[in-house]
Amino acid sequence: MLLRPRLVLFGIGAAFLLILLWPLLHASPDGLEHGDLNQFVGRFHPLVVHLPIAFLLLVLLLECAGLVRRWNHVRESAEFVLVLALISAFVAVFLGWLLAWSGGYEGKLVTSHMWGGFSLAVAVLLCFVLRAWDKGVYGAALFATLVLLVWTSDQGGKLTHGETFMTRHMPGKLRTLLRVPPIPKKVQPTIEAASVTSTRLLAIPAPAAFFDARVAPIFENKCSNCHNAEKRKGKLRLDSFENVMRGGKDGVVVKAGDPKHSELFRRINLPPDDKDFMPTDGKPPLTASEVKVIELWIASGASSSLPATEVRGAPPLPVSELPALPFASDYRPKLPLIVSLEQELGVRLVPRSRNPKDGLILRTVSAPERCDDVALARLKVVGSLIVDAELARTKITDAGLKTLATFFNLRGVDLAHTPVTSAGVPILARLSRLESLNLTATAVDDAGVAALRRKQTLKRLYLFETKCTVYSELESRDEKP
Repeated sequence: MLLRPRLVLFGIGAAFLLILLWPLLHASPDGLEHGDLNQFVGRFHPLVVHLPIAFLLLVLLLECAGLVRRWNHVRESAEFVLVLALISAFVAVFLGWLLAWSGGYEGKLVTSHMWGGFSLAVAVLLCFVLRAWDKGVYGAALFATLVLLVWTSDQGGKLTHGETFMTRHMPGKLRTLLRVPPIPKKVQPTIEAASVTSTRLLAIPAPAAFFDARVAPIFENKCSNCHNAEKRKGKLRLDSFENVMRGGKDGVVVKAGDPKHSELFRRINLPPDDKDFMPTDGKPPLTASEVKVIELWIASGASSSLPATEVRGAPPLPVSELPALPFASDYRPKLPLIVSLEQELGVRLVPRSRNPKDGLILRTVSAPERCDDVALARLKVVGSLIVDAELARTKITDAGLKTLATFFNLRGVDLAHTPVTSAGVPILARLSRLESLNLTATAVDDAGVAALRRKQTLKRLYLFETKCTVYSELESRDEKP
């Protein structure tokens, strides 16, 4: 393309960018809604925003392919695709601003994503001009534009899916390499109490406030994606008790003791097709139990400190159903063998419940020094019946874990204060039903538990007094209220 037409197009593009700059500076998102038509048009942004991404990646592909002599001719198409990228970037920026401004969004994350989109449009325009002047500078500009594209897309992903969308499942080594901080964990205060059925100490949750134990998790799972510090739709934040009680653009949303006149309670009870229904944009609505929990919290005074034990009538927390064990028969036909093994090895094989098909619990607390790798190998004949292995303070080593990995119905394993190391722990990842693993005071490190962090069935991983620098990032995946 000749230089003069290119400069004309540059001038037109610059004019469009100035037009886009005006609303960004003078009508930035303010957390208020501005008309249904504006919201309708603005919601085309998620559709259009993928066009400049695709076009820019195609430009990169064409330019790289053109470096090969036999494919040199494809570079002629790159300029046309670059123009398409520029036009679609303009449209995407405008629709993004319209969506944020009219949809009641505001916050640092919203603003940074908008300015990222505008900067990207400027960068594409510069690439268009530089392509005719200096190929070397153009190449550097195209690379910088793609980096900006990745950053802007990441901001958009955080807006839609949450702050940790791209990093939540990042492998530990990559997280360390990129210096990405670990995902902060909410620590449940605990007290130690003796188990009723054994002398082994268990971690038991301390008494919690009803808001912290039941209400806050609902807001976190269903509401705070749109109502947080970085994205305050309707000027409302639901990421802390203080922010909930502060309310939003419509004022207070919770009236203590009066659920029926609380705006928050009204909105979660509206029909899903109502424009005021919460959560919006097709996100999963609150369940009947979750609605009841919020109603009881408001009716009881909307307190941040009222103990959970003092709120009557709250739906019970759902208990994840344990999958049926694939036993051909219960343990009773093997009772003589079980009794014989108990006497020989000094262990206990206790029924998990009155249902014979619920399996056995292996207990060694009465004589932990007698349980070693050899004893574990002797138990292999009843290994399929064992669902919980209490092996704390025993002599089990990494070699014994190979045997333990064949007890395929294991759900809980306690290896605290044993000689196991990082070399043997990954073997336990073979246990397809494993839900809880205690490695307290063992010689394991981050490398040893890396495979376990990716195990979807595992809900609790205890790493106290170990060499692990980052404690478990498991989040009780199936224990949401």
